[in-house]
Parts: sequence; structure tokens; C-alpha cells
Amino acid sequence: MYVLKGRVIDGNGGAPIEKGIVEVTGNKITAVCDERAYVLPYDAEVIEVENGTIMPGFIDQHVHMAVGDNYYKNFERHAYHAVCQALRDMRQILDAGFTSIREVGGLSNYLKAPWEEGLIYGPRICSAGKAIAQTGGHWDYIKDYPIEFTKNADRNVNSEICDGVDEVRRTSRMHFREHCDFLKIMGGPGISCQGNKIFTREFSDEELRAFVEEAENQGSYVAIHAHAAIAINAALRAGVKSIEHATLMDEESIDLMLKNGAWIVPTLATSYLSWQHIDEREPWVKEKMTAIEGPKKEKLRMAYKAGVTIACGCDFGGGTITVHGNNGLELPLMAETIGMTPMEAIVAATKTGSKLMLREDELGTLEKGKLADIIICQGNPLEDLWLVSKPENIKIVMQDGIIKKKLLV
Repeated sequence: MYVLKGRVIDGNGGAPIEKGIVEVTGNKITAVCDERAYVLPYDAEVIEVENGTIMPGFIDQHVHMAVGDNYYKNFERHAYHAVCQALRDMRQILDAGFTSIREVGGLSNYLKAPWEEGLIYGPRICSAGKAIAQTGGHWDYIKDYPIEFTKNADRNVNSEICDGVDEVRRTSRMHFREHCDFLKIMGGPGISCQGNKIFTREFSDEELRAFVEEAENQGSYVAIHAHAAIAINAALRAGVKSIEHATLMDEESIDLMLKNGAWIVPTLATSYLSWQHIDEREPWVKEKMTAIEGPKKEKLRMAYKAGVTIACGCDFGGGTITVHGNNGLELPLMAETIGMTPMEAIVAATKTGSKLMLREDELGTLEKGKLADIIICQGNPLEDLWLVSKPENIKIVMQDGIIKKKLLV
């Protein structure tokens, strides 16, 4: 039995317990309370960090495993090489306090079983498997390679090409046969893809509806990469629930999100780091980022004020610029860019994330009966949210009741 003592932020958004207790027995939380109302068991191991804040393990809701800043490396190395990178990245993610990830295109779907067997040190995994793109669309790497390369399963661990309703249905069903948790599709061009105009869309209305129907048949949902309003609104009308980036949404987008119970994953940390390394990026990346930077902040603040659910995902792939381990950057950026309070950002990274992982009954908050995924940060993130962006401030990481990181001086 463990007893964690300190300031408790339970993930539900209420006031913290300044002198709190979180009791863990086995892999479950068995008590959360004020220490004045608690009798310490004789056999408990007490863990306390000076000025420590106890929180649910963070959940990064938009990651890519083994995708670097240069996508074309996918074809220059074997999938086994990519697995080695993913294992390195998973260690860094967990050490940063993220006990779970939601991958939206990559290879971690095949790492779920090894993780469950205890063969991998890293976050628990919710995965869409390979992202699904249309021919010529975002993540169809046709700019420097022939189309056959994209279909090469030994090299491209990140995306799959799919055209027409029949292929949509088969591809979706194959994904769920591979035990994917949800579907991730590419609904429009990206910042990193050369040539494609950012203000357009991909996949037809019929294809979008087929994706949604297949996901709903499995009790799941569709997440879509979409920057432009034309792509966002088409997806929402078709029933897509998760809008990744949502950069240029409009008032119709916001109305549809509220009506349909959809959410946004704005992925601010990647843009933040890209601007810091803009001279290292391709020329078209700077051009596209310059075109959207101002409108993005305005649109996100508009959605936040309207009450749209906003989730926390950094969009890192593990390259030289977007390095896993810095995943906590997303939280202070959500506060500074969108206007969220520190508490709202923490809830976005915990309770909201458990909903996106389809595991709200087990994860995301510190409550009796939930899995013991718990972190302790030194300092008070409600006063300085940048604390959680530095892995050295995350002193304790407990996952499934097991201490995976312990930095006590």
C-alpha cells in the first residue's frame, strides 16, 4: 500500500485539497481525502515531495510514434528501426508525467500487447493504428516517392491509402480487426506537406459518412486532421467527433461542435517549437504557418468562450524538433494561447483525455476505484503551469499502482 501526501488536484476541476492524501492499494486508488480525516495504516509506504502537487497521470491526446520531422525517413528505414525509436520516445513520454497516450497515426497499436505484458516501459496506449489518407492527400507521400512506397507495409508504418466508399468500409473494418481503438483520417492538407493548399478538403461526404458509420458500429468514433473550415464542417456534418488542429474553424464549425458533442485537439506545442526552429523547416512550412498563426489563436479563443470541449495533445512525432519528453509544453500553451485557466488545462490533460481514450471509468481523475495512474509535480502548477513542461519537475510517476519514476532528494 502507498500513501501519497501533498496538494491534491483530482482532475475534476474543483478546488485542490491543500493537505491531501491519495491511498493506493494494488493498482487502484482506494482513498482521496484531507489528511486530517485519514488514519495512516501501519503498513503503508508514505511518499511525499516537498511542496508537491499530486495529480492524475497526464494523457497526451495527439501523438505519433516513430514519425520524425522528416516524414520521408519512413521509407529509408525498416519498421524494426521505427520500433526502436518508439521505445525510446515512450520512455521519455512516461518520464514527463504522461501515463497514457492517444496515438493518431503510427505504430503503437502493435505495441499495446507488449505493454500489457510488461515488456515496454512507457505510457498505456490508445491507438488509431495507421492514419487513413486519400490518394494524393495529406500523408500520401507522393512528393518524392512513387505511390507504391506508401503501400509498403514494411516501410510506411504511419499511413494507408483509401479511396471510395467500398475501400473506406474495408479499411475501417481491417483497422478494427487489428484492434485499433478508433479511426484517424486525413481530412485536408497539412502544414508539412508540399504543394497542397491549406484551405481545401479531402474525402467526399459519402466517404466521411462511411467512416463514421463503421466506427459507430464498433462503439467508437472518428478523429480527423483538418485545418480549413470546409474540411472541419464537412466532417462534423458527417458525425466526426474529434477535430485535430481545427485551425481555421468558423462559427458554423463551433455550432456543429456544440450540437454534436464534438471536441478540438488544437496541438499548440508543435507550432511553438516549429517557430523556434523555423529556419530548419522546409520553406513551405514557414509560408503556411505565417498564413494561419493569427487566425488560429482567434478561432480557438472563440471556441473556448462558446464552451467547446478542448483536449490536450502536442502532435509530437519524436523528431529533432518535436521531441517527446517535452509533451508538457501543451498545458501552459493552452492557457496562454486560448485563455484557459491552469485548472482547465490540467482537466483537459486528464479527465478530458480519459474520454477520448474511451476509458473515463478507469482513468483521468483521482477517485476511489480508478486505476492508480498518478504523478507528483514539485511546486504548484496552479500558480505556474510551466512547471509541468519540465520533466525534472515531475518527481513521481505511478502507473497502474507501480512506481515508474522516483526523484526524491
